[in-house]
Amino acid sequence: MFATELPFEPAAASIPVERRGHGRLTVEALGQDGRTLRGQVEEAGFARVRFPRSGRRGAALEAVLINTGGGLTGGDSSQTIIRAASSAQLVVTTQAAEKVYRSDGALTRIAVDLVSEANASLGWMPQATIVFDGARVERSITADVAPDARLLLVEPVILGRTARGERFSYGQLHDSWRIRRGGRLVYADGLQLDGDISGLLDRRASAGGWAAFATLLLVAPDAESRLEAVRAALGLPDALADHLDAGVSAWDGMLSVRLLARDGAPLEVAIRRAIAALGVAEVPRIWHS
Repeated sequence: MFATELPFEPAAASIPVERRGHGRLTVEALGQDGRTLRGQVEEAGFARVRFPRSGRRGAALEAVLINTGGGLTGGDSSQTIIRAASSAQLVVTTQAAEKVYRSDGALTRIAVDLVSEANASLGWMPQATIVFDGARVERSITADVAPDARLLLVEPVILGRTARGERFSYGQLHDSWRIRRGGRLVYADGLQLDGDISGLLDRRASAGGWAAFATLLLVAPDAESRLEAVRAALGLPDALADHLDAGVSAWDGMLSVRLLARDGAPLEVAIRRAIAALGVAEVPRIWHS
């Protein structure tokens, strides 16, 4: 993808609108007689989904999302709508890490809308989003969770191609999460990176120069009971792995894990440990490929 090597020139002619990529995907899972079946599926643009039999684990259905465009760049948009209907058990992941390339000035827009209905279990567990230097990303994640349902969100982000020594020094990253349970807003989170991004990330109180982070959020009636198990799995408070920082808290039927790592390798190890300790889902099988 040679376009990523071009200089950043916002004033230059941008990519024509007709060459932008737009993907829209709707996936529905239905609970029936103790099993989860595929319901309505709609695909548009570069967005595709597959349901590999190798991903089947017990009653849960695993959906693997595919971006046939190979990544996102300025002006592209992606909308994903996932619904776990009553009593369904669904895990959603991605075929590979999502790459957001350098922009010519236009925003890359990503929207994820999740619904977990009565007695359902929905796991949103994509592989990492890699934000290239110069990318401009605006992402929103919204979810509606029934009072007796479960929702697990796992969202890793890597700033820059760390294996190449790249840093996310300029561009924009705006991330917004809004989670509702029984129609009531119970969780709101936001991240805004722009301006002097390198200086901000180098501050000890923000990222200390590290480039990879993740948020895991479990919304479930029994979420708080898993607090100590997750803390122990991550080595909190005094036995954290090298190149990793973490915090875990639980309140009001939710459990939140914050992870910060030097790069993607220690981050993935910590995510796997946290998922195992939560005990509500397994790491998607495609993560092993």
